[in-house]
Amino acid sequence: MITEAGNKNERIIFSVFVVAAVLINLAVIAFLDLETSRLTRLITLVLFFVYYRILKSFTNFWIALALLLFLIRDVFFQFYEEPWGYKLYIILGVLVYSTLVLERFPKLSDLKFNSGVLIVTSLLVAANTYVLYVVMNMQMVTYTFHDDLESILFYIYGGSMIILGVQAMTYNSKYNSNRSLLYIFFAFGFIFSDIAALFAYYFEFDLFYFFDRVFFLLGLGLLVKYGLNYENINEEYFQYEMIDEDL
Repeated sequence: MITEAGNKNERIIFSVFVVAAVLINLAVIAFLDLETSRLTRLITLVLFFVYYRILKSFTNFWIALALLLFLIRDVFFQFYEEPWGYKLYIILGVLVYSTLVLERFPKLSDLKFNSGVLIVTSLLVAANTYVLYVVMNMQMVTYTFHDDLESILFYIYGGSMIILGVQAMTYNSKYNSNRSLLYIFFAFGFIFSDIAALFAYYFEFDLFYFFDRVFFLLGLGLLVKYGLNYENINEEYFQYEMIDEDL
């Protein structure tokens, strides 16, 4: 009972922490400048990273690395308009998404696809590829690139987003557990955040800065919860074995 009560209190505290982080960040976006908004996001990332490191019961290398890469990426985010700042921000973003993909990749062996997953996955890849192509052919985006390398990195970053989204869907399709739901929610939180940031920064839709920050912080909170949610690992595999036997 004490453990259950402690876990419940921990969940409440973390939920309040995430809500407070979202509200503070939205207030900064609404009333202060872009530079302060970026710095506030960096500080928030530091707090999430410290929270994870303090409460982890054992080290999940991939989640710790992903959070660290997120943190380093946001350092370079402060210099996004500089050629070197933009390149390093994109490169770190690709590394973050690659890390999250690698964290689950070994668990997707002997994956059994069904027609529904194949159709949805194909539509997701096609839609994201088309959007990426359209965006790259719009002058509002391409004129900000300093050289061809930045254009290539932009494509690679978009590709890493697609791979993360596809993996999240296949993982949830295979296990259909609470843990796989956490994964798909934080993965698409980061994807929607990047899409919103694109419209906010390059197309000057200022309202999308709010969507960007909400999706990013909720995704970050769910990533931390996923990294700390060790008690559901055995439950996940037990559920999968039961489903597999029924099939």
